[in-house]
This record gives sequence, C-alpha cells and structure tokens, in this order.
Amino acid sequence: MNIRWTVILAIITLILLGWFYSLNQTDSELAELIKQEESPEYVGNKMNTVIYSPTGAKQYVALSEKVEYYEYDGHTDFYTPIVYLFDIQHEKIQQTESWKLSANKATLTKDNMLYLDGNVLGESLLPQSKLQRFETESAVVNLTTQDISSDKQVKINGLNFTSIGLKLTGNLQQQVATLKEQVKTHYEISKTNDETDESQNEQ
Repeated sequence: MNIRWTVILAIITLILLGWFYSLNQTDSELAELIKQEESPEYVGNKMNTVIYSPTGAKQYVALSEKVEYYEYDGHTDFYTPIVYLFDIQHEKIQQTESWKLSANKATLTKDNMLYLDGNVLGESLLPQSKLQRFETESAVVNLTTQDISSDKQVKINGLNFTSIGLKLTGNLQQQVATLKEQVKTHYEISKTNDETDESQNEQ
C-alpha cells in the first residue's frame, strides 16, 4: 500500500514540475514577444534616407549600414553613416550637395539635431568653399540651419590655412567656423606657382 502511494505521489510531483516548467517557458516566450519600452520600433539595414523641407526641397540624404528608430522619444540611430547636406539658400534654383559628413555613429532627434560620434569628418563638396574640411571626435549639427558645434578638439582646413582648437562653433552653409581655446593656425602664403611660405599664429 505504501509503495502504491509513493508511486502515485511521485507521478503527481512529476506532473506538477512539468506544469510549472511549461508555465515558466510560456512566460519567457511572452517576455520575448512583448516589445520593451526602450527597444527600437524599426530596424533597417543598408538604408538610404532622404529628408525634404516643408517647401519640398531636399534637406539631407543619409546613407547608413544600419538604422534604428525609437518611437518613445522619436530619435533615430545611424551606424557608420554618411550624410549629404544641401545648399539651403538656393533651394529654389538647383540644389547642390554642399557637405559630406561621416562618423562611426549618428543620432538624429525629432527636432532635427544630428549628434555625430567617433571619427567625425566633414568635407565640403564646393571647390571654392572657404571652409574645406573638419575633423573631431564628436559634433552636433542643426540640419535645419546647418549650425555646427563641438566640445572636442577640432582640426579645420580652409583655403590656404589649417587650424586646431579645443572647441568649435560655426555654420556649414555660411562656411564659417570659430575655434576656441588653445587655437593654433598655420597659413600658406603663395609666393609663386611652385613655392609657398608657411606662417604660424597661436592664440
């Protein structure tokens, strides 16, 4: 009699253990299916994103290996992005790509602010631009006005000069950049077609 009850209790115990295990598995599967609040709403690979202004002109084009969109605050992450800016002053005539921006990662907020991080490089696509190139580790660009700022060391190249400073403010559309703190500038003054003279100015 005792053996029979022992077997019955053992079977009941096994059934209960199996039931609890299945419940835990179901909960885990449901947890995986339920979207977490801070997880991306949308993920895309090798994306080409074109954004237009309210007037129908192109504001920028973003190419990226991977894009993640987060609905909870409206920001978008771009991985290894390349962003092309357009001339916003002459958008009614013929739009021209004016700047090429690249970085390891970029975050675009819903108010059109682009945060660039890691190996940030900006290259002017206009041959006669006073500001030709800048390099830094992080920068913020307002894609509506093309204002730019950086709190990291920045190196800029212009027509016949190179400057390095610890902070930067400026505007890419206006080809204006102001460096602050421990600024060093090297000028190249043309003597002849084949010779140049270099001078240095420290602030």
